[in-house]
Amino acid sequence: MSSKCRRPWRESRELTASVDMKKAVTNIQLILNQQGFDAGKPDGIMGAKTKNAIRSFQKANGMTPTGEVDEALVRVLLEKNKAAAAAAQ
Repeated sequence: MSSKCRRPWRESRELTASVDMKKAVTNIQLILNQQGFDAGKPDGIMGAKTKNAIRSFQKANGMTPTGEVDEALVRVLLEKNKAAAAAAQ
């Protein structure tokens, strides 16, 4: 996927490209909460609290605050999570 193609993820009960979206959203919520952005209970649902946490995280990390999950957001979340895990060791 090119960086110009920024399609947001949509919540779904189906598996998309072998990704369980509810599990993916739960993981995003967990990382957001660990990073100090209140996404609420990690339940896999893209509610208002999760979207607001995503917007705040995006803004704090120099990204366009859309509140949507896209490839760029996932990449930065995973980098932050990896750095936090390394610092904890």
